[in-house]
Amino acid sequence: MGFEFERISCSENGINPKAIFDFITKAETENLGIDSFMLLKGGKVVAEGCHAPYTLTSPHVLYSMSKSITALALLYALDEGKVSLDDSICKFFGEYDKRGKNEKITVRHLVTMTAGKMVGMAKNRHHKDWIKIFFDSPQLFKPGSFFLYTNDNFYMLSAIVSKVYGETLVDFLYPRLFEPLEIEKPVWEVDDFGFAAGGWGLYMSITDCAKIMQCCANGGSWMGEQLVPEKWLKEATKFQVPTVKKGQIDVTKGYGYGFWQTSIPDSYRAYGLHGQVGYVFEKHDTVLVLHAGISKDELLSLAIDEMAKTLWDEPQAEYEEKLADLLASLGDKDDLPVEARSTELEKKYSQKALRTHSSIFASMLHATMSTVMNEPSGRTDRFILNLENNGDLYLMWKEGFDVNNIKLGMENKYEYNTVTLAGLKYTACTKAAWTTPRVLTVYVRLLEGCHVRKLVFVFDSEGRVIVKNSSFPDMPTLAVHYVDFSGFPLSQPLEKLLKKYIAPGILLLGEPNFRIKKLFDDLL
Repeated sequence: MGFEFERISCSENGINPKAIFDFITKAETENLGIDSFMLLKGGKVVAEGCHAPYTLTSPHVLYSMSKSITALALLYALDEGKVSLDDSICKFFGEYDKRGKNEKITVRHLVTMTAGKMVGMAKNRHHKDWIKIFFDSPQLFKPGSFFLYTNDNFYMLSAIVSKVYGETLVDFLYPRLFEPLEIEKPVWEVDDFGFAAGGWGLYMSITDCAKIMQCCANGGSWMGEQLVPEKWLKEATKFQVPTVKKGQIDVTKGYGYGFWQTSIPDSYRAYGLHGQVGYVFEKHDTVLVLHAGISKDELLSLAIDEMAKTLWDEPQAEYEEKLADLLASLGDKDDLPVEARSTELEKKYSQKALRTHSSIFASMLHATMSTVMNEPSGRTDRFILNLENNGDLYLMWKEGFDVNNIKLGMENKYEYNTVTLAGLKYTACTKAAWTTPRVLTVYVRLLEGCHVRKLVFVFDSEGRVIVKNSSFPDMPTLAVHYVDFSGFPLSQPLEKLLKKYIAPGILLLGEPNFRIKKLFDDLL
């Protein structure tokens, strides 16, 4: 136990440090949103880095990278003969389809995204039967005809494996994959039946992701032991079906079983929203894992493609020190000026409840973070600032059934707080500063996420307060992303039209401001 990757210089391991230097420089200057990354060759780390508050060992939202882990779970079931690719979904959940309308949908169709069912992510899932939602959803085309990216295909795979083996997906994978890789049991969001979301909802560190992708690069072996069935892994990571003809460059090259083909020869990748990626470059025995918070994933894909053109060239040794200095200089994600504090306003509003006009969308949790848990977040209906005698400033807020209290980092240093949102524990990393004498700006970054929530408290001279609310990536950006990802890329004029005229409406639904309607002395 206590496994650690060996570290070695790029030049010693046949990697050109200039390619990585140029990639990180581009990422920083063009705001590609990198949170953390690791690059390995032959199982040895040649470069790694992260921006605070993220670390190489902190859990991080994977979004659709979760699908690749679900696919690995399916490979075990296939290898052990408990499931067949040609099994109908009705074999496992026939009680949902007495007339056999879904009989022709097979496990193969689920894992290759060709089931033809359309289940929207915006559908209300709280205390709902997701299997029934899938069976009752529209059948857009004959199974096996076309690729249609639908998250719930992988939820169904998760449910099938869990039903066959009688345990959660995490418990199923623990002795087979996680424990041998020395990965602690990760958090995977589950529904009312205990079935993991499958297509999303998994949280793992960059180091743990590197272990899994390196195991895949090894043909499924680890430390001399065959962990993942080699035969099935080869099938999963090769071209199985064509995807979309237009869209992001690396979603047009084909799909395997939960893994994407890429535009870089002899490579495949696990891929999640906002830049959660794991690449295996088979010919070069190289692995790249990266967690990010970028609004346009294609920019990151293009930057990785560009790096790959020279990554295995003759090493330019003079860039070793430059790369080391660059990685050491990576700062934190949020920088706030340390201005004079408005202590009079802090005292005036301390322990006063700022009650708001609320909605189900008014949450500290980003709209894409949790669509699984049984108690939804939202309905933030009051904020409370609390100035303590030692000068520490806290922010308390009530959201749905949860009340959280966080210390604000007033000296441009993160304060780490544990919060509960939608039934899950998160680490809220906070910074705050008075950016003008009457404007208090607060950043709340969930360590397990890749987003930042920005709250701007504006205290006017007449005693009125408004809390302006925004986040990155914002809802208009997500709208553009989903249209582009679905294979219908927007032209620049249409994208501008969406952001300029439609965005305000989307913003009000997804990221509303908190309008203070009354100031109360009572706290909760």
